[in-house]
Amino acid sequence: MNWALLAGSLAGVFALALIAKLLGLGGGQIADAEEAMRIAEAELPGFIAISAEVAADRQSAIVTGSDGAIVRLRRHGAQFVAERP
Repeated sequence: MNWALLAGSLAGVFALALIAKLLGLGGGQIADAEEAMRIAEAELPGFIAISAEVAADRQSAIVTGSDGAIVRLRRHGAQFVAERP
């Protein structure tokens, strides 16, 4: 085993992780209720959001529509998925 190659590979992985962190990549969170409503409306054509509740960890939300429909937003990788229960 070549220890220099292993150390170089590990240093490269850590450097890429640091660059991604500094650029803010991969940390998808819902900032507030307004953003949750925008995401739900973008994911579901014809859905008109009137209110939203964001979870404490900002990884999911419940959005209520103008017709009384409820949509659940959840994180799927770096994106969000809108689901009707």
